[in-house]
Amino acid sequence: MKLSTAFCSLFLFAGISAFSQTQRSNLSYVDPSIGGVGLILEPTRPTVQLPNHLIRVYPVRKDQLDDQISCFPLTVASHRIVSLFQFMPISGKIDNSIWGGKQVYNHEVLTPYYYKSELGEEGTIVEFTPSQKSGIFKVKFQGNEPHHIRMGIFNDGSINLENGILSGTENFRGMKAFFYAEMDKPAIGKVYQQGGQRNLLIQTVKEVSFRYGISYISIEQAKQNLRKEIPNWDFNTLKTKAYNEWNKVLSQINVEGGTLAQKRVFYTALYRSYERMVDINEYGQYYSAYDHQVHKSDKPFFVDNWIWDNYIALEPLHTILNPAKEADKITSYIDMYKQGGWTPAFATVFGDWPAMTGNHAASWFADAYHKGVRNFDLNSAYEGVKKNSLQGTLLPWNNGPATVLDSFYNAKGY
Repeated sequence: MKLSTAFCSLFLFAGISAFSQTQRSNLSYVDPSIGGVGLILEPTRPTVQLPNHLIRVYPVRKDQLDDQISCFPLTVASHRIVSLFQFMPISGKIDNSIWGGKQVYNHEVLTPYYYKSELGEEGTIVEFTPSQKSGIFKVKFQGNEPHHIRMGIFNDGSINLENGILSGTENFRGMKAFFYAEMDKPAIGKVYQQGGQRNLLIQTVKEVSFRYGISYISIEQAKQNLRKEIPNWDFNTLKTKAYNEWNKVLSQINVEGGTLAQKRVFYTALYRSYERMVDINEYGQYYSAYDHQVHKSDKPFFVDNWIWDNYIALEPLHTILNPAKEADKITSYIDMYKQGGWTPAFATVFGDWPAMTGNHAASWFADAYHKGVRNFDLNSAYEGVKKNSLQGTLLPWNNGPATVLDSFYNAKGY
């Protein structure tokens, strides 16, 4: 039977007095398990990350009712459709079944800044906390069975172990991702080649920490990202820093009155509004899939805005809460237009993904401008959305020049 800390917390919080509730951090109301069962559409995911930053981690499973976890991605590249690099502690006999094997989990702790659960029959404790472009896992195995870390990839690519250093490359959607990682105990591994995938099994001791950096530029840049953000093995300090970042953004809105359940729903929704867009600038440079170049820049480069949903409420909300960041997001869209020739629809990390028809960026830009966000190139923004409207195709799942069918559509006045 799977035990949920978030579920048990409901009963604990129900008995707290009205006075003590007023003293609680807004972050304590967040329940990432809300929305975890998708009856018709996709469920939400209990993402662990810093607000609007590259590293996004959650346990890979069908939904919140699934009692088994497949693995943990080192990051999610695009919301719920692209995960990169697999991390999974395993115990016991080693055979071919480990590569597709899942593990039951218990006593799961879900927060925006920290994850914890107990895996398998042995109750292996796995913990995670994030930084911007890096993260750290802490694993405590139980029992006397052999202990291993299973490293894999979701697409094509390879993982290597040399002189105790782990690194890897994963190819996805026409681009590459890279990771660099270290363990605080000696790492002895064996490489397994499976088709287009090169995976790794690492033998380890009972307690081990695993820290890593992610890059869309190179393995060396992933190493630099890790060095800047997690220079030591102090898990608790990093966890506290992540807590403080979330507490700061969630404290921008303080709700008076309402029930405990209503506050849980509100602050969980507010937490989810910071899952996207994410800044992929890697300390002065970023890779853009819109022209397949590495650009030098000291400004954020935000990607992964599924604008068809977000222009209605999410971006208008952040226009109020974070006007400077909103200008940076819009500037990122303008840069994508200049690099690729069209204003993106869904501006994912791997390029434009025109999943829905319409020129929703125009509504977003206009709303932000009329609410006082002016620190972006208005002329270029207008040029881009105008080109999409007057020269672009209306065909679904396409973003590019108008076709013969579009000309017929316009000529006949449809």
